[in-house]
Formats: sequence, structure tokens, C-alpha cells
Amino acid sequence: MKNTATNNDKINPFTVSYQVKAILHKKGLSQAFNYADYEYFKIKCRNAFNKAQAIANLFIEEYREESNLKDYQF
Repeated sequence: MKNTATNNDKINPFTVSYQVKAILHKKGLSQAFNYADYEYFKIKCRNAFNKAQAIANLFIEEYREESNLKDYQF
């Protein structure tokens, strides 16, 4: 009988990318996240104390004009 393989692609809330996505979602910039920019910002912030917040701040600076909230009518 074979052992079933575990799924390693499960969502892990402790990964930096997941934390960055959560921060951007709270700010209304969830559309701004992409992995190409994430990898670039990750290299720039490798010495930061809070990497997730530092990367999210770079996303926010880069995409501050674009927001999910502008699509809604209030």
C-alpha cells in the first residue's frame, strides 16, 4: 500500500507573500500584487526587520493611484 503524498501547496498564513497580500488587501490594493514585483521588492527589503510590511510599503508607494475602491460607487 502506498502512502499518499501531502499537498505542500496549501495556504500558509506565515509566508511573507501571504502576509504582503493581506496587508495590501486591507489597504484596498489587492490588485497591485504580482510575483514579479514581489521578488524584486523582496530582494530590496532583505535586511528589513519586518519584511512583509516593508514589501507592502513598496507596493503601496508604487501603486498608490490604483485602488480597488475606485471601482465602486458610493
